[in-house]
Amino acid sequence: MAQFFEILYWVAMVGMSVVLAGTTILVCALGFKFIKDRRRVLGASCIAFSFGAAALIVFMINYKFIIPA
Repeated sequence: MAQFFEILYWVAMVGMSVVLAGTTILVCALGFKFIKDRRRVLGASCIAFSFGAAALIVFMINYKFIIPA
C-alpha cells in the first residue's frame, strides 16, 4: 500500500508541474495580447509574473526531481 501511495505522489507531482507550466505559458501569452491591445502596464505585469512563476517552477523541478532532498 505504501508503494501505491508513492506512485500516486509522483503522478501528482508530475501532473502539478505540467499544469503549472501550462498556466505560466498562458499568462505570458495573455501578457503579449495585452501589450498588443495597448494595455502595456498590464501586459508587462503578466509577463513579469510569468517569468517569476517560471523561475519557481524550475526551482521546484530541480528540488524534487533532479536534486532530491
